[in-house]
Amino acid sequence: MAVPSNILFRAYQRIIHSLAFYPTLIAIGFFLLCVLTMAIEYRPWMMALKENFDIGLVRNADNARLILGTLVAGILSLMVFSFSMVMVVLNNAAASLSPRVIPGLISSKGHQKTLGIYLGSILYALLLITTIEQGDSERVPSLGVLITLALGITCLGLFVHFIRSISQSIQVEHILSNLYGASLEKLDACQANLADREQQPEWPDDSAWVTINAQRNGYFKALNVSEANALLRRHQVRMTVLAHRGFFVTEGHPLLRLERPLDEDVCQQLLDCFDFFIEEYASTHYFFGCRQMAEIAVKALSPGINDPGTAIKTVDLLSVLLSRRLALGDRDFVPLPDEPPRLSYHELSLDQLLLQLLGPIRAYGAADVSVLSSLLQAFKNLLHRPCSPAQREVLLCHARSVRDTAERHLLERREREEINAFIARLNRTLPAEQRPLLPLPDASDAP
Repeated sequence: MAVPSNILFRAYQRIIHSLAFYPTLIAIGFFLLCVLTMAIEYRPWMMALKENFDIGLVRNADNARLILGTLVAGILSLMVFSFSMVMVVLNNAAASLSPRVIPGLISSKGHQKTLGIYLGSILYALLLITTIEQGDSERVPSLGVLITLALGITCLGLFVHFIRSISQSIQVEHILSNLYGASLEKLDACQANLADREQQPEWPDDSAWVTINAQRNGYFKALNVSEANALLRRHQVRMTVLAHRGFFVTEGHPLLRLERPLDEDVCQQLLDCFDFFIEEYASTHYFFGCRQMAEIAVKALSPGINDPGTAIKTVDLLSVLLSRRLALGDRDFVPLPDEPPRLSYHELSLDQLLLQLLGPIRAYGAADVSVLSSLLQAFKNLLHRPCSPAQREVLLCHARSVRDTAERHLLERREREEINAFIARLNRTLPAEQRPLLPLPDASDAP
């Protein structure tokens, strides 16, 4: 049986990223504003105030109805045009960038708020029209009409802002910058949690713990941490999540491990804390934003787009994010205020992360010397960061993959000289005992 907090958690995950979230809230707010306006419109003190200050107030019912109808038609036209442009942006993003970035564009708070104010203004005006009686010149909602005029002017300003925003949203640099900022924010939060701990928690070997398999199919994206921690504290047990966030889990796949066996009901409650859905949002986990950036780079290297500059910029941004990742371990913990953590995640190892993010860029840009050079530059920058010997060996392993790819695909002498220059710079960052990368042979010696 599903726990109410888990139902609310899953609903929250979907509602906050829905295109209708902010518009619904704003429309409800405008409805309440209209009710409030009508409640005070014909009060004696308000009628006296309108008699003394009549600037901009409409006294004729026919004029009020005409003004409100004109505003409704105008704002409706603005709304239709504005969100036709949104569809154009989504189609362009799916065709030239990656379909995986579409959920993030749809959930843009700026676009949602603009739509909400449009809908709220139309709703406000329509409700106001229903209160105007034909031929009644004494009960004209002049205050409401004045507010509607102000809303119409606001909608015009929002339309100008929306055109500027949509022209930015269609630019790949803007999308990359947003993904980079969201991923960097999540990595900084992980580093802040790590810095708050006096020492890294000691987690025992969990290979012999009780394994619980998944009972649903889907992409594991989120966990109701508060409910899971409450269950673990109540039963005095620790849990390790085996599935990596963002990876597809099938029914029967190992999902978690428990320190000791628990009742079937408790296990079901823990399984109910996991949420599976398709969409990926960079604000959920740093890996999602990094993967979307890598897919944009791969799409830019396709023959239909042929934009290596975007791929190079993406590699540069990913190198910054990966440098922050070097400071984190392969295991993440959910802290508790008054006791050691009881919940642990398996994060993607550095080797898997490099393979998932930079591996496809290396494969699709294998014949482009500028892309391969940017990858070697990225590894050189990462080797300059403080890292353990194991991490340094992983970075060198992937740098050798770039070198081997260049040896297979670059046959021009000048291109090989360029790669060798980057290999020489990278080797200068290595300690004396580390085995350096071998330079590429001359083009005449290439197989």
